Amino acid sequence: MVDFSAQVDDALLERLDVVKGSRRIISVEQRGEILQALDAGAYQISPGGSMSNTMLALARLGAASKQRFGSGRMRAAFAAIAGSDPLGRFFLAQLQQAGLALLSNPTPDSNTGTVIVLTTPDANRTMLSYLGSQEELQLSEASRLAISRSRMLIIEGYLWEMPGALPTILAAISHARASGCLVALTAGDVGCVQRHHSDFWAAIDTGNVDLLFTNRNEAAALVSRPECTADEAARDLGSHCMVGVAVTDGARGSCISALGQVHSIPPFWIAKPPTDTCGAGDAYAAGFLYGLLNGFDVPSMGRAAARVASIIISRCQLPCGNRAVERL
Repeated sequence: MVDFSAQVDDALLERLDVVKGSRRIISVEQRGEILQALDAGAYQISPGGSMSNTMLALARLGAASKQRFGSGRMRAAFAAIAGSDPLGRFFLAQLQQAGLALLSNPTPDSNTGTVIVLTTPDANRTMLSYLGSQEELQLSEASRLAISRSRMLIIEGYLWEMPGALPTILAAISHARASGCLVALTAGDVGCVQRHHSDFWAAIDTGNVDLLFTNRNEAAALVSRPECTADEAARDLGSHCMVGVAVTDGARGSCISALGQVHSIPPFWIAKPPTDTCGAGDAYAAGFLYGLLNGFDVPSMGRAAARVASIIISRCQLPCGNRAVERL
């Protein structure tokens, strides 16, 4: 996916007939109309998609750690889904530039998916997604080989939206377990959880999902308890995952269930109100995974995750620039 990000006011959302804070699927024609409605040059183009956000941030954290301390660099590979159009070439080039190894080639004669992220002054984000050309999800030989050589496999919840998702994801999880590779799963968003509730649980109930990332609303949808707190959801889900469950809860911080305990992690203080919450959960996951793969204890993983997320919500950019990463 490629993101088009813009700061807008409520009046523009009304003119576009878009509900603030909503997520909607649009056509390629609608994408063109919406971009034309924005002022020329008023949007930024960047690699997008939840998992690419996390992987880019994780790769840059590792590279900055290696440069500053001589250790901490991680080799990361990404099975990207991209078209053969200019946006696809841009997307893949950005991943390679960040040091990610690519496990897939552009799909011939296809369009790359995009997300238009419209952020209002109250830091509320509205997301308009064009899914691009979609083929059936498959586990390639390159991905199998990479999994067998890895410490962790991270599966994006949005993959459930693709044809052939369930058997492919279950096959990847099974292969990871046989290879001694940990498995992490992200929830995607509430709508994704609701549409694919049984598939999520089919994966979790294998007992082979070691780590789960959700926000409070996604976790509540998973446990079918809309009013439950982040703490309650973390407790409910924690027994299903060997390593743990991380449930983010906006300004209230996050709750991490691990080894029978729930740890409450406060948000990292920032000097000004959030500029944009887009990508905060992806950045949180990157910080958590960086801590996990470098041997942090659970509270330290949570604090690292909160710190990385704080950079994103205060700067309206993901992945954050090299100087910000080096400060982390």
